[in-house]
Amino acid sequence: MNKWQSIRLKLAGGTFLLLLITVCSLIVLMNGQMERAFHDFLQLHHSAAPMQDTAEMMFLHSVHQSLWWVGLFFIALGLVASYLLSTSITKPLRRLTEAAKEIGQGNFNQQLPASAHDEVGQLTQVFNQMAEDLSRNEKSRREFFAGIAHELRTPLAILQGNLENISSGITPPEPEIIFSMQEEVMRLSRLVTDLRDLSLAEIRELKLHREPTDFGQLVLQLGQFMQPLFDETGQKLLLDVADNLPIVSVDQDRMRQVIGNLLANASRYSGPGSTVQLRIQQKDHSLCMEIQDNGPGIPPEDMPHIFEQFYRGEKSRNRKNGGSGIGLALARHYIEIHGGTIKAENLPVGGVRFVILIDC
Repeated sequence: MNKWQSIRLKLAGGTFLLLLITVCSLIVLMNGQMERAFHDFLQLHHSAAPMQDTAEMMFLHSVHQSLWWVGLFFIALGLVASYLLSTSITKPLRRLTEAAKEIGQGNFNQQLPASAHDEVGQLTQVFNQMAEDLSRNEKSRREFFAGIAHELRTPLAILQGNLENISSGITPPEPEIIFSMQEEVMRLSRLVTDLRDLSLAEIRELKLHREPTDFGQLVLQLGQFMQPLFDETGQKLLLDVADNLPIVSVDQDRMRQVIGNLLANASRYSGPGSTVQLRIQQKDHSLCMEIQDNGPGIPPEDMPHIFEQFYRGEKSRNRKNGGSGIGLALARHYIEIHGGTIKAENLPVGGVRFVILIDC
């Protein structure tokens, strides 16, 4: 940028030029007015043709000179004031420019002091919020791709190892091996489908197939379907479905996926012999569904992030302790697309309760 196009120079120059014109105009007007008044004074006190003597001329010259010196003083003062004023305005703008350049180069950790309460201070606050959002989005993006790479690597490695062993004759193509490979292919297929749904849900383009649904009946059927999962670990699944629930328009497949994911998580983290409760009832104009367990609960530092994609409190990503890390993110998006809300809270006696509200 040309330095002569700087806002600071424009502000300082404009202010100084305005002050210069004002002071010079005042000096010229005052000089002329004073000289005429002085001539009138002399004519009034001298009956003959007034002739200005040396002392009178020196007095008039001294007054003129004093006015010019006063004018020059105010002009210099105006120059300094305009420079300081323009600098106070443009200095934070220069800092914003430098920080914006850093963001353009990928350095999103930019926070500027925003002590002023004027428009520039408001702009700085907006900039800081933008930089924070960009930093958080960049971190999420990196974690997203790292999570995808991790989740794809394991089943692909299993498939590759089995195929290499079969092709080299080390392992015969027995039905158990083929079934294991088929399970990994199905896991990959589910993961790809979930990733597609998650990306579509984030941009609000996921298509729903709504139909009138008896939500209580849907929950009972899903509970019966998942009962063997709880029987395998000696757990109890208690279903408390209120009578006369209203018919709601929902995508049944998506809601089964949400409830099934929450029940599977409750079973996974509760341990053998525990109890998982699912309660559904009508509250005002909403259906309220609560799923709670008596497991160890969610650490407070993890609670704000559990609905983020690929976030897992258990950092090792061991499949024995957790899934792909996108189940709760999908559940949140599915519920929000239906116009509802979902939240999680730790119970005072231990365990976690998920609460889902869906408008009737």
